[in-house]
Amino acid sequence: MTQHALITGGSSGIGLAYAHHLSLQGWRVSLAAQSTEKLEVARKWLGPNTATYAVNLASSSGVARLMESVPVPDVLIANAGITRAGSVGTLSQGESADLQYLLCGGVIDLVQWAGPVMKARGSGRIVIISSVAAETPMPNSSIYAAAKTGVSAFGRSIHRELKPHGVSVTVALPGYVRTEIHARAGLHHLARQVPRWMWLDPQTVVKETERASLAGKEMIIAGRVYRLTRPFLGSRLADVLWRQLTRRKR
Repeated sequence: MTQHALITGGSSGIGLAYAHHLSLQGWRVSLAAQSTEKLEVARKWLGPNTATYAVNLASSSGVARLMESVPVPDVLIANAGITRAGSVGTLSQGESADLQYLLCGGVIDLVQWAGPVMKARGSGRIVIISSVAAETPMPNSSIYAAAKTGVSAFGRSIHRELKPHGVSVTVALPGYVRTEIHARAGLHHLARQVPRWMWLDPQTVVKETERASLAGKEMIIAGRVYRLTRPFLGSRLADVLWRQLTRRKR
């Protein structure tokens, strides 16, 4: 029987790279994202074993509609996300709530839906694409960092709960990845200012994350440079360097 993967945020970036990786191995993939146009482009590129669902994953009603439309897959890849910079108090309550739900609350809802079914089957994998932001303070991106920290803690806890039942949950923490996420947030300057060696391509993130998931690992920090520097991510020096790298230059 052909295995089935559900990938949120599957129309671009890491999600699309993950879909391509699995499609090449004969998987049937279901992609969920907001843009109908991007989903259609992805479907045509990936081929006939691809289904698409245009839903707003920052909305509980959108996630509920997705869960009603798709059977619980063999692998759930919770990847959907955006980044949004803003100092404390500059995001509206609605913007803040949507961001938190997209990055954390919606992922929890999806895992609460899929986890019990996988547990009953005695098999299944869940992959949560988080961020190294879960490992370090991020001034002016505090809501993003908080949501990524929360979903990482949730994923690691559920991993230990479900592993005895044949189900693994792997939390991936990549650093800067070459996707459109920063440009969409108006952070075009990062592509110029952050050194090349700090950027990962989506394929690298997928390769390392899938290897960790298949091995049943609880967490993977994607990218060798980030694994090497992990002990320093929360330090004062790392904070000063990060501010210098990401500060907009006039």
